[in-house]
Amino acid sequence: MKLTREKKLLLITLLAIALVQMPQQSLSPAIEKVAREFGLGLATVQEAFALVNIFLPASGVLTAFLIGRGLLSKRAAIIGGLSALGATAVCAPFLHTEFWHIRLLSALLGVSVGAFLVNATSLMFDSYTERERETIAGFQTSFVNGGGILLSLVGGALAATIWYGCYFVLLLGFPIAALAIFTVPKRPAAGAASRKSTRLPGKVYYYSAVLFVFMILFNTCGMNISTHLAQAGYASPALAGAAVAVQMAGGALAGFAFGRLSSKLGDYVMTLGCGTLALGLAIAGAFHASLAAAFLGVFLAGTAMSLLAPRTVFAVSGLTDETNSSLASSISQSVAPSLGGFLTPYLITRPTELLSSSTASRYLITAALSAAFGAALALVTRARFRRG
Repeated sequence: MKLTREKKLLLITLLAIALVQMPQQSLSPAIEKVAREFGLGLATVQEAFALVNIFLPASGVLTAFLIGRGLLSKRAAIIGGLSALGATAVCAPFLHTEFWHIRLLSALLGVSVGAFLVNATSLMFDSYTERERETIAGFQTSFVNGGGILLSLVGGALAATIWYGCYFVLLLGFPIAALAIFTVPKRPAAGAASRKSTRLPGKVYYYSAVLFVFMILFNTCGMNISTHLAQAGYASPALAGAAVAVQMAGGALAGFAFGRLSSKLGDYVMTLGCGTLALGLAIAGAFHASLAAAFLGVFLAGTAMSLLAPRTVFAVSGLTDETNSSLASSISQSVAPSLGGFLTPYLITRPTELLSSSTASRYLITAALSAAFGAALALVTRARFRRG
């Protein structure tokens, strides 16, 4: 893949942004400790952290609207969002003594990620050819997972000392914002002419719906891993952080293989992703007392993200142009996955708690649901292929 100097510099920035695209991974290792710190139930703490997924799409939609109206540039939204990410870390030492502080930090985190994530994705849509986008989508996912490894390990280690230390790793937002200042092109904000062309093809909503359902299932793994390990006798934020890092490592490796798998399997690669998620959760749940099984399970579950998510990114990128790419990426890569992540505690954790407090049974139930969803995707893909 040969790129011009400008495209190379932009790609470096997009990959750097991908490193902090999932800041929630730095917080996941602290969930069990926060529950003990405030004397609250697991689902209540999960819901507070999951508020990120309400403010993230709201921020993404708002910035897309402002860009479409010519009131904001993608460059300003990216730099501002990354700076707000760093500001969240600065606020943590002053906002950690009350449980509502966690909700406030989640809101700030969601606003920051929504601003830079949506517009970094739409810049990729606008700036590269179809062949380049398919390759970059895989690389980008690998960097997302690589960043997840960094965030979870450092966040877990810091949370082991003081629970709110998990926020400090978000200071990475400041140097990446500085990099964006010099490498993101100074394109003008969208003008009035472009505001007429914002209607999106129906396929954008299809891929958004797929990612929405997938994230409900996928987030079950990371949200419950600290409690899962604690129930097995391994109560340690640092160890939970290591488990999340292993999950991200699975995603990073699968991301490098995505380009080839996607070109050969097409949309069936999404079924493959659901299959690896189901297998990983089944292993972690069936052998719940084994630390090795937990790590193997989360590794396999991690590969699922890099098989399904970049396929939706690539598919949507071929359905948009520069006039509606911000709106398309806002819906498909912000609203859909964020709402899915937000609903995980309500649709997975709370209902399964009625059956059993064991995370092992929760993982097994989610594994069955993942397998069923993968089978449904295969049938839909086959039907769409026959219709042409």
